Amino acid sequence: MTELLLGLDVGTSSTKAVLATPDGEPLATAEREHPLELPRPGWAEHDPDRSWWGDCVALCKELLATAQGKVAAVCCSGIGPCVLAADGRGRPLRRSILYGIATRATREIHELNDLLGADEILLRCGSPLSSQAVGPKLAWLRRNEPEVWARMRRLYMASSFLVQRLTGEYVLDHHSASQCVPLYDLQQMRWIDEWAAELAPELPLPRLLWPHEMAGRVKPEAAAETGIPAGTPVAAGTIDAWIEALSVGVSSPGDLMLMYGTTMFMIHVVADARPHPRLWLTNGVFPGTRTVAAGMATSGAVTEWFQRLVGDASHEELSAAAAAVPEGSEGLVALPYFAGERTPSSIRMRPASCWGSRSTTAADTYTGRSSNRWRPAYGTTWRRSAKRAVSRGDWSLSVAEPGRHFGFRSSPTSPERYRRFPG
Repeated sequence: MTELLLGLDVGTSSTKAVLATPDGEPLATAEREHPLELPRPGWAEHDPDRSWWGDCVALCKELLATAQGKVAAVCCSGIGPCVLAADGRGRPLRRSILYGIATRATREIHELNDLLGADEILLRCGSPLSSQAVGPKLAWLRRNEPEVWARMRRLYMASSFLVQRLTGEYVLDHHSASQCVPLYDLQQMRWIDEWAAELAPELPLPRLLWPHEMAGRVKPEAAAETGIPAGTPVAAGTIDAWIEALSVGVSSPGDLMLMYGTTMFMIHVVADARPHPRLWLTNGVFPGTRTVAAGMATSGAVTEWFQRLVGDASHEELSAAAAAVPEGSEGLVALPYFAGERTPSSIRMRPASCWGSRSTTAADTYTGRSSNRWRPAYGTTWRRSAKRAVSRGDWSLSVAEPGRHFGFRSSPTSPERYRRFPG
């Protein structure tokens, strides 16, 4: 019987599943959309039982019903770093608090910087405290929801929650842990016990594994719900963007990925690097690797908003109209801070704005570029300095899916070449 690998991925707007052969050939895929809960300004949440585990169960049943083979192993990825508070049995106590688009813990960021020292945090953890960090959100929970904090005995992200539901194991991978600032020491690759005791007393932190390591095996109860055979090995998995980078070949020092989804992300694999206060330095997905990362709080989310604003026109219609707009978009400049910003600076409530337009057409606004800006796909803008930085190197472009993932691989020996993004 053919061996199959099952991949599960929890995204901001949907959950996806894929069945593949051991050499990576996809055989079947499925997807389910789920809501992003935005109950207050600065809050971004998911219902973990419905949107994470519920989607997982439904997708597994859909794919396995017609699978021509047996699932030999499972790996989960998901948005992160998130904060899902659960009790000692792994049952969620509230909706999950999402990654950097959730900006409720600004006060706690300042307090922890004062308490532990911003420079010391950067030195030990590799990244500054920001809306992306886990620690301030734990401090927010402790202050604002003491009844949840009193019962909290487990800390999950999307991938580790699926692992727990499948196997019963309480684990977290080293990459995800390296985004749990200020709880993880990047150089020593361990939890910082003294800071954890200060920030999250009485909260047991999960056992650490690398993403490819086996976390456990599918429990009979999970097998009955999902259709995955009991005893199937389950890898620890990790945060989705880093798995996506790996999927387009971005795994060796010098490789770079730009990912377009609901938000936008950049991941650059390095052998080692010094921490920088405007970037995130983390573990890679494999031992001995590091990544430098940055992200925008909105990308595809803005184009979906704009679609609704102009009467639900399709991306194809808007892109065709935008293609006819001359360079410079009639002077329009757009700052896409629709949910604050993550890098190069963590800006909680800087407002989005458009200005300078001498035209009022939807095409000009969708294009959203001025004469000194370069526009990749779907209206996201990059300054020309970014274009020059890319073109200075020797790069080839691998497009996994238009508007989704873009992988770059550098080669110091081949002739210099540069390709503009589609759109």
